[in-house]
Amino acid sequence: MITKYGHRVYALKSKNMKNIISTFICLAFCSLTLMQSKLVYSQDIENPIFKDGDRVCFVGNSITNNAQFYHFVNLYYATRYPNTKVVFFNCGISGDATQGVINRIQCDIFVHNPSWSVLMIGMNDVNRGLYAKSRQKEEGIEFKKEEALKVYRNNLEIIVRELIKEGRKLILETPSIYDQTSYLPTENLFGVNDALKKCADFIQVLAAKYNLPVVDYWSILSQINQTIHERDTTATIIGNDRVHPGTPGHFIMAYEFLKSTVGSEYVSKIVINRDAAESRQKSINCSIKNTVYRKQRISFDVKEESLPFPVSNEAKPALAMIPFTDHFNKELLQVADIPDGIYQLFIDNVQIGTFSSEKLAAGINLALLENTPQYQQALKIMHLFDEYRKVQAQRRNIANVEIYHLPDSMKNTSVNKREEYLKGYLEKRYKGTNAYEYHEGVFKFYISNKRIQAEIEKKLPKLIETVYNSNVPICHAFRLNKIQ
Repeated sequence: MITKYGHRVYALKSKNMKNIISTFICLAFCSLTLMQSKLVYSQDIENPIFKDGDRVCFVGNSITNNAQFYHFVNLYYATRYPNTKVVFFNCGISGDATQGVINRIQCDIFVHNPSWSVLMIGMNDVNRGLYAKSRQKEEGIEFKKEEALKVYRNNLEIIVRELIKEGRKLILETPSIYDQTSYLPTENLFGVNDALKKCADFIQVLAAKYNLPVVDYWSILSQINQTIHERDTTATIIGNDRVHPGTPGHFIMAYEFLKSTVGSEYVSKIVINRDAAESRQKSINCSIKNTVYRKQRISFDVKEESLPFPVSNEAKPALAMIPFTDHFNKELLQVADIPDGIYQLFIDNVQIGTFSSEKLAAGINLALLENTPQYQQALKIMHLFDEYRKVQAQRRNIANVEIYHLPDSMKNTSVNKREEYLKGYLEKRYKGTNAYEYHEGVFKFYISNKRIQAEIEKKLPKLIETVYNSNVPICHAFRLNKIQ
C-alpha cells in the first residue's frame, strides 16, 4: 500500500496482541521555616555520540526509506540534548542493494556533506526470490545463493571504505530479520533469514576490521519474534510480507540503536532534600532553587536540561517487549524528609497526580505522566518530527524516481514531459506484474511532489529550526500539598 508518505506501511500483526504485550508507571512539610533558597546544580548526563552540528545520513533500502526507526532516534536527540542540533538525512531507497548504494554514493549521500553515515543494507542483496520453494530443485540454486552473498560482501566493503574517507564517521547496522517462522499469508521463503544472519556476521567482521560501531538489529528482532511465537505462532514483530517491521519493530530498532551508541538513562533526576549539598550531589541534569518546606506544603522551582521522550500510541506496544523506559526515559522526582501521608503534585499550578510519601521517597518517573508541562512540550516536538518525516518522504520519493526510473535525457525536461514518460515507462516495464500498482502510486506521488519541490526543500530546514526553537527546557514551579 502506498501512503501519503510515499512508502509501504506494515503493522504489527496478531490476533492476540493483548496477550503478547502482557508477556512483556513535592512534597510535604516539616516546619514553617524556609529551609532552602540556594540554587542547586545537578550532575551532567553522558555526552551523546552525535555532536552539535553533525549531519547524519541514514543509508539503506525501504526499511531505511521508511525513516521511522531513526525518526525516533532524532526525536530522542532533540528532547534529550536540546542544545545539540543534529540533522538527520533520509538516504534510503526502496528496493536498493549494495550496488545501488555504490552507484549513488556521490549524488545522493555525499551531496549532504555528512559527518556521519549510518548504513543498513542486505535485505535485497540476498535475492529473496532464490529461496522460493518452487526453485529449490533448480540446478545451481545453492551456487546462486552463495554468489549473491559473495557480491554483497565485496560491495559492502567498497561502500565502507568510501563512507569513511576524508575523516567521515560510520555506524554499521545489521539487516533486520526476515520472518521465516510465523504462519503468515505471504509465501515463506525459508532460508532468507539465515542468509541475513550471514550478512550480519560479515558486518561484525567489517566492524572489527575498520574499528567501527555496529548496531545489531538481527539479534534483538530474532529474540523478540521468538518470544512472541511462544504465545502466538501467527504473530510477528515484522509485517505480513515478512520483510518490513511495523511501528513497534521500528521502535525496538531505535532502542537498540541508542543502546549500542550509549544513550543517556536520565532525562533528569530531581532530588528534593533539606540539605542543599546532598540535593545537589544526588540530582542529575537539572537545577533546583527556592525550595521551601512548610507545614502542609513543599514548593520548589526546577529547570531540567532535557525533556521526556514522548512515545506515540503506535509505538507503545514495544514498551512491553524492551526496557526502553528503564534504560532511556527516567525523569525521576524523589522527595526526602517528608512525613507519612498522601500528597497532591502540581507543576505550574496544573494538578499532575496524587502520591503517597513512600512513592515520593522512592521516586516517581514523571516521563510516564503525559499531563506534565514537560511532556506536553515534548509532544509538540514529536508532532514537528512527524511533519519532518512526511516532508522528507516527499523528497525521497523524488530522489528514488530520478535515480532509478528517469534517464538522464529526461532530467532537465518539464514536469509534464516527465509525467508522459513515466506513464509509458510504467506500461512497458510493469504492466502485468505485481509491482504495477505500487509503481503507479510511486510515479503519481513523484509528479505531485516534483511540482512543489522548491517548497519541499525550503520547508525541511525551517522545520528543524522550529524544533530547536521549541525544545528549550524552561523552569517549572513544583508544589506538593499534603491532603492526608
